Amino acid sequence: MARITSRSLRLCCLIAYPAICPAQQSSGAPEQQLESAQLHLERLHAPEALTTLVSERRWDEVLRVALRGLSETPGDPTLHYWAGVARFYQRDLVAAVVSLRSAEKLRFDTAPFHETLGITYYAMHQYNLFLRQMEAAIRADPASPAAYHYLGRYYEHDINDYLKAISYFDKALERDAGDFKSLHFRAFCLQMLGRDGEARAGYEAAIRRIEEGGERFGWPYQKMAESLIATDLPAALRYAQKAVELEPAVESNHLVLAKAYESAGNIDRAIQEYFEAARLKPNEPSIRYSLFRVYKKKGDHSAAAEQLKLHEKLTAIYASSH
Repeated sequence: MARITSRSLRLCCLIAYPAICPAQQSSGAPEQQLESAQLHLERLHAPEALTTLVSERRWDEVLRVALRGLSETPGDPTLHYWAGVARFYQRDLVAAVVSLRSAEKLRFDTAPFHETLGITYYAMHQYNLFLRQMEAAIRADPASPAAYHYLGRYYEHDINDYLKAISYFDKALERDAGDFKSLHFRAFCLQMLGRDGEARAGYEAAIRRIEEGGERFGWPYQKMAESLIATDLPAALRYAQKAVELEPAVESNHLVLAKAYESAGNIDRAIQEYFEAARLKPNEPSIRYSLFRVYKKKGDHSAAAEQLKLHEKLTAIYASSH
């Protein structure tokens, strides 16, 4: 295998797999873990042989190339690192830690490395190890916003210490004023603290950054829609439609749009959006109850009864599993 040289890989943030999205879960958001899921790949460096594969998210092939390289140069920490990243995205978290620790033993000490290992620990619920890696990432690159953002998410979701979370989001924003995700989650913390006016301003700031950069992140649109359904329904519909446009695979975006259509009296469109949410999250009983309710409102008692039966079945299955 030819000697591999590294070059910077600029990518937008990727979402690896669902887990939990902090306290947003209480407002009907999808389950997504600290975007545990979310590695800031634009901060990582990929060897030239891996650049295209990483940009196309072909993780099986990334792993194959990394392992082939390690068979020739087992002491290359960069290849151990990328094997760990690939395994992370394959959800093989234990193997990811093994690969990443191999890189660490070879003195691989960059902020993105510590962030990746920390987020992998987080996904395994090893929170103390997650915190240590975030501290190491900050030591490795004090000017980077990423570790501060991750710490903000941790204190927002796992600790529900919204003031402390805000302090970390502020540090992230000091380092990158265009960090729209930190703007959004900072606003969410303000909302949880009852500071609704500041929260709305924060969501609007996040939306401006998203639109300036052409980013695909629908959360602040969703939160704006929720806040406006009761007072400005046309605006709520626009925000909810935009959230769905940006992130159609997020079921809570469809739920908020369904609620907006229902409030506007467009029951058929509401039903369509509730069904799309149910398709994306088929084991969620509350979505079926919403369908029961809107079918009853429409006067379709047969369809309502069918949805109520599904709601009761799912409730029985998933309530007994906890």
